This record gives sequence, structure tokens and C-alpha cells, in this order.
Amino acid sequence: MILGCGVDLVEVARLRRTLRRQGPAFLARIFTPGERRYCVAKRLSAEHLAARFAAKEAVAKAFGDRQGLTMRWQDVAVMRASSGQPSIQLTGEARRLQRRRRVRRIHLSLTHTARY
Repeated sequence: MILGCGVDLVEVARLRRTLRRQGPAFLARIFTPGERRYCVAKRLSAEHLAARFAAKEAVAKAFGDRQGLTMRWQDVAVMRASSGQPSIQLTGEARRLQRRRRVRRIHLSLTHTARY
């Protein structure tokens, strides 16, 4: 049974503007330390951050939870296997929702362009 399907898209330029305005405070509020390390090490860090921001939103949509109501941004982390395959790791309230709703698997696909 599929609980929900979440899809989201983030405009990279908008994320860049937010980074210029809010800087490290924005990164610390939204992304886990591992996500920050991975993304800022990339030449196109804004694109990688945008993909992860969209993934967090998509998970919240799939769970039927709007970000900020129960889940915290950092409760949803995008991980990367050595093969490059992305996955989701849930902690905190997101993990409790996963257990309560008996979610066994979360499928994730990330993509980004220079614009989205």
C-alpha cells in the first residue's frame, strides 16, 4: 500500500537569494550537519541544497504533514550511499510519524538543473 506521494521542486535562484539573506542561520535551521558538509563541498552547492530542500518538502507532503506543524526540517535528512543512491533518514517527529503510519519504505529520486 502506498501511503502518499510527495513531489516538490525548488528554484535554485530563490535558494541562492535566501542563502545570501540568511546565510549560515538558514543552513543550520534546514539542513543536518552531514547534508551541509556534503553540499558545500560541491562546486554547484546551491543545486545540491535545492534538491535536498525539495526532498524534505516532498516527504512532508507524502506524510500529509506540512513542514513546521509537527516535523522539523532536520527530522528529514537526505543520505547518500557509496553507490550514489539517495535515501531518506528520519529522526524525531518524522520517525514517530513513520512508525505510527507503518511506513516501511521511502523511495527517493533527486534531480537538479542550473535553474531547478
